[in-house]
Amino acid sequence: MSFWQVRIRPLAWLRSLHAKLFLLLGLVTSVLTVAVAYSIVRNSRRELETYSRNLVIEAAGTVETDIVERDPGFKDPDKLDQLLASIAGPDRSIFQIDVFKRVGKGNEVELVRSSGDETLVDWGPEIGSFMALPKAQAELVDLNTGRQAWKVYLPIRTHKLGQPPIGLIRAYCDLERWEVVWDNNLKRTLRTLPGVLLGEFILLWLILRVLISDPIEAMVLTMQRLELGEASARAPVRRSDELGLIAARFNDMAVQLERAGQEREALIREIRGLNANLQDRIDAALSELQAKNDELAAMVERNALLREELGAQERLAVAGQLTATFAHEVGTPLNLVTGHLQLLDAQTDLPDKTRERLNVIHAQIQRVGDIVRRLLDLTRRPQLHKEPQPFEDLLSDLQQLWTPTLAAHGITVEAQAPPGCCLNVDRKQMEQLFLNLMNNAVDAMPSGGTVRLTALVSEESTPGGLWWELRFHDSGQGIPFELLGQVFRPMFTTKPEGKGTGLGLSICREIVRGHGGEIRIESMEGRGTTVIFTLPGQVSA
Repeated sequence: MSFWQVRIRPLAWLRSLHAKLFLLLGLVTSVLTVAVAYSIVRNSRRELETYSRNLVIEAAGTVETDIVERDPGFKDPDKLDQLLASIAGPDRSIFQIDVFKRVGKGNEVELVRSSGDETLVDWGPEIGSFMALPKAQAELVDLNTGRQAWKVYLPIRTHKLGQPPIGLIRAYCDLERWEVVWDNNLKRTLRTLPGVLLGEFILLWLILRVLISDPIEAMVLTMQRLELGEASARAPVRRSDELGLIAARFNDMAVQLERAGQEREALIREIRGLNANLQDRIDAALSELQAKNDELAAMVERNALLREELGAQERLAVAGQLTATFAHEVGTPLNLVTGHLQLLDAQTDLPDKTRERLNVIHAQIQRVGDIVRRLLDLTRRPQLHKEPQPFEDLLSDLQQLWTPTLAAHGITVEAQAPPGCCLNVDRKQMEQLFLNLMNNAVDAMPSGGTVRLTALVSEESTPGGLWWELRFHDSGQGIPFELLGQVFRPMFTTKPEGKGTGLGLSICREIVRGHGGEIRIESMEGRGTTVIFTLPGQVSA
């Protein structure tokens, strides 16, 4: 579609760049013109108001100066009448001036003279409060005639320092004639504004036509010729501005396009051959890179596991050394005390009450000795004596051990296992495992709660071996998420000092792993903790 067709059809013209720029710039210039006109008219009114306000203040100041210099005692009112008549009147902007004098030492005043009808002058005792003003005060007031006027109060002060004002001047300036001047300016502006806007639109149309529309039309016609296959078509370059530069660059582009068209086909054929070869190389490189990445990830994971296992073994070794030292230091004096007790017990002349007390002491010392031996057993890797252990029998024996502790803390135990559940484990290590778990549960439920112990067949079971998955759940405080990865570390504990060694869960993991199983913990703060572990077993008849 040519430029002339665009100009003939109004709807098509509205979609053109010429129309968009014309409407946009026309709107902007119209708004700016109206805004400037409004600002001029508004400033004109403000200047008229300011001028009339200053005029009435100057008139009041003239009266004040004349009174102070000629008649500060208000002894010659006739001269004051002449002064007021020369300044104010119905046919002047200053249409009325009222002069008051102070009466007594307070703020009471009385009317001395007025340029208007003194019987119509409105004044009262409250007018004396305006004598406290530091300077003239002007305000716009509405007159009874419906017009506005400036009303100015000016205290009459002498040149003596510290002396109060001797009187007060009240002057009125009618704004009627100034309103007429402002209305004439507004009407003149409104009559001139449409012509100014029309001239702006015509000038803007011509400027856009010459600067934008004609060069674009020439470019469009040249493009149409190129589309029709006229390779020699070029846009005319008549200007050195941006559109002229665009036309010159367009001509250069037309030359380059003709040359590029010839080279494109050859390049496409070459690229197709390269793409096929390059894709094969990329696929091979990606496969090799992925294999190396997988190998590196596996190595990193193995390294992390080895480091963690080494750290755990080091901590266990330190704990074993400390335990062995403790057991040796405690065991020696215990043996000596036991020997002396046996000597005392061998005496035949001891009272029955003393012998009874010696038996109690001997029993407690044996208990301490058992504790020391168990600590020593922890430092050695025990030999497993696996035997079939029915789950119900094991649970019954465990309940006898932990019932007093659970009753004292208000904790109940709920157990559930399939009929015939039987574990192939070491009995003593199982007692230690469940006692450690129960001790942790008691510490996690200081206000009481529930422990649920369940057993079910593990998914890891195979036809050649049965595995049981046991879940030990408490309704306690739970473990923070950021600490879950550290709970199995030796010597790690969240309990207060003196209430935990940090070996309980580490020993539990060693016991489970010693039986070939795995152990993990699921926990959430405020919702309890679940210890999940697997143990070998069978189904009893």
